[in-house]
Amino acid sequence: MVMFAEVTEFLQGTYYGSTLRQWFIALGLIVVSVVLGRLLYWISGRWIKMLASRTSSRIDDILVDMLEEPLVGLFIVVGVRYSLSFLSLDSNLIEILDQATRFAITLLITWLLVRLYDAVHREYLVKLAEGTETDLDDQLLPVLRNGVRFLLFVLGGVVALNNAGFDVGAVLAGLGIGGLAFALAGQDTVANLFGGVTILVQRPFKLKDRIMVSGVEGYVDELGLRTTQLKSISGEKIQIPNKFFIASTIQNLDDCDYYFGLETFLLHRNTSGDQVDRLLSQLNELRDEHEDVMWCLGVLNGLNEFGMEVQLAYGVHRFQHSEKYFNHLEKKAVVKTFLNRRAYDLLKDNSIKMANPVYLGLRRKEDQ
Repeated sequence: MVMFAEVTEFLQGTYYGSTLRQWFIALGLIVVSVVLGRLLYWISGRWIKMLASRTSSRIDDILVDMLEEPLVGLFIVVGVRYSLSFLSLDSNLIEILDQATRFAITLLITWLLVRLYDAVHREYLVKLAEGTETDLDDQLLPVLRNGVRFLLFVLGGVVALNNAGFDVGAVLAGLGIGGLAFALAGQDTVANLFGGVTILVQRPFKLKDRIMVSGVEGYVDELGLRTTQLKSISGEKIQIPNKFFIASTIQNLDDCDYYFGLETFLLHRNTSGDQVDRLLSQLNELRDEHEDVMWCLGVLNGLNEFGMEVQLAYGVHRFQHSEKYFNHLEKKAVVKTFLNRRAYDLLKDNSIKMANPVYLGLRRKEDQ
């Protein structure tokens, strides 16, 4: 009986202003809100998306995909706030919870708007730009995307702070007092923005061009006002601050007519003049045997006591991203292998031997 009385007293006790029954109800509703939110997310991914995919329009698919996560978040936030209303809380604490709820809802709505814009940008604006002949819209689209996202986040943050009870005007005034410090700290940002504008105006390169700046080489993957993203040969993404494009030399490696290559063969000194003439003529004709070779030129580069040095100079058509090759290195390697293999065949057909390697050695006097 004593134990039963103690249990009853414990259950009827008040903890932080609320009874244990109120705490159980609030915690239970919070768990229910989270579970229902997860269930809503599962239903959206399993059934609503399936129904949307059966329509011919892409708009409903985009809306369902972009809305599901923010709406589930809103459902859980509202459910948690409703659950806490069962507690007997202090009026000041209730006001803080209401402000926090409004703050979270505003951020979730901002996230929803950003996701919707990203989907529209990706599904419509990018595809529209790909259908045009000019490259200017391809360069401006990443800038537009980053600018709109930044604007939405800033506006959402200001509205969220205002809904949370902060005096946004006072905050901005406080930032104005420290304007000099921010200006000094933002010198690099201003330089990067100026560099981004310079790139858009002068257009020293375009998307997918292979460039080298400040010793860094890569394909231009994305242009922005503050940074430019390069993708290396191995696929690594490199962020280059735009200020380097003003102060450094920019080498557009794909803005060329062809890639130059040179192969050297040292022929045996007993090779006749007729054999050399025939070989040079046949090397010149190799350009017609491979579609990626722009030109070939066989050159008798020099003579010495060891043999004759013949060189094969050639040009390879520059790499296009729509080709069968993965990158420019693969294209150059394929052409290089082909030309060396054909040169080997021509040397063999003309009965031309390569010069033997010469080894030089010194013998000590006592060994003689």
